[in-house]
Amino acid sequence: MSTKSLYAKSDFSSCGVSGTALASVDLTDSEGLRDMLRALKTADVSDLDYDSLMSKVLVNFEHKFIDDGTEAVQGLMGGDALVFLDKLDGCVLVNVRKYETRSIAEPPTGGVTKGPREGFIENMKSNLSMIERKLRTTELKIEHMTIGRRTSTDIAIVSIDGIADPEVIERIKKRLKAIDIDGVLDTHYLQSYLEPRPYSIFNQIGTSEKPDIIASKLLEGRVAVLCDGSPMVLTLPFVCFEDVQSSEDYYERSTFASFLRVVRVLALMLGVFLPGFYVSLEIFHFSVLPLQLLLTVMNATKGVPFPPLAEVLFVIFLFEIIREAGIRMPQSMGLAMSVVGALVLGDTAVKAGMIGSPAVMIVALSSIATYTVPNAAGAAALLRVLFTIVGGLLGLYGLLVCGMILMIYLVGMNGYGAPYLAPFAPNVSNDKKDGLLKTPVVDIMRRPESFPNTDGIRQKGSEVNNG
Repeated sequence: MSTKSLYAKSDFSSCGVSGTALASVDLTDSEGLRDMLRALKTADVSDLDYDSLMSKVLVNFEHKFIDDGTEAVQGLMGGDALVFLDKLDGCVLVNVRKYETRSIAEPPTGGVTKGPREGFIENMKSNLSMIERKLRTTELKIEHMTIGRRTSTDIAIVSIDGIADPEVIERIKKRLKAIDIDGVLDTHYLQSYLEPRPYSIFNQIGTSEKPDIIASKLLEGRVAVLCDGSPMVLTLPFVCFEDVQSSEDYYERSTFASFLRVVRVLALMLGVFLPGFYVSLEIFHFSVLPLQLLLTVMNATKGVPFPPLAEVLFVIFLFEIIREAGIRMPQSMGLAMSVVGALVLGDTAVKAGMIGSPAVMIVALSSIATYTVPNAAGAAALLRVLFTIVGGLLGLYGLLVCGMILMIYLVGMNGYGAPYLAPFAPNVSNDKKDGLLKTPVVDIMRRPESFPNTDGIRQKGSEVNNG
């Protein structure tokens, strides 16, 4: 197919001024293009120039004047139309792109029983409109840029002027502008460029598919980064307790939301430490166990050919295989695969004497517990293997030392002025109102102080109430 067949050219004249409109056939909305050409051919403007063209003729279209040839080519290849006026430099880029996307629905990673159920889609324009519908303020600031030498992917940086810290915004923009890659297909391509420690196993950037979560983070002073073609939105700065929080916490009673957060934290710790704790007790500290429990464990593991450490690691490996197979297989077969793998295969392995039932129960409980905080499940899975090996080689003392090293590492993490373990390390009393425990919204008078923002007042009267 020749290049000429991909583009359409249409000439027009208005009030003695002639011009040309150029657009892509495959990427342009034909109805929008016809409306634009109709407006151009029927325009009644004397001395037509680019200023009058934009202010009087193309008022119903999203447009901008450009005089850079590279930007014009990128816009044309992205589905925009270019309008040229004879004997005048530059052109007007008109947004008549064709968007074919899936319908807005509840995202698979953020299901709730209460609260909004809409989620972002792969169309950045639709995603921005969902944010704008929730934040109806003139202070909402949206900055666009293009990244990718061959994909020319549209990126949007969203913040609220007067709340977000300008220095944080500039740092984010500087990092994005420094990216020199041939293609960006999703926001996760940008994640490693924006993270202070790209090789760390811990999340350093917030992610969400829900407009209500992004709007609430913007109101706190964070910055959102959107990528065309991706339903996932990044938010910065980030603290680790954001993963423990859920959007549903803000639609439940505060006491129940606090209870659920405590459950999530305890479950996450259980998922990380339980296998290592079990292995260390069985190898080094079995005398700590009550006699009846010790006899039960001994009877259940009698005849198992593997030492405790190898047994637990084998069961963890088995569960990871089942989890991956359940995710990668077709949806209709995934559930059946999980049931067959977890029940039939596990039960058969126990009856055959390959593994003990306590190891299966411990690893199963650990696996379930890690997914109470889905965003932290990846780091938890890696830490679980590490602590299991340490517990099997060094016992409880090794677990204690390894846990202290992990805490020191986390305390030292700081991204965009936000300490990773805030509001507990360092202690930020104001932010504890929406930390591990949640107080009612009526008592949260100020914005978070764990990261920079320019307006700390959240509710009227907060100066009086806080002295």
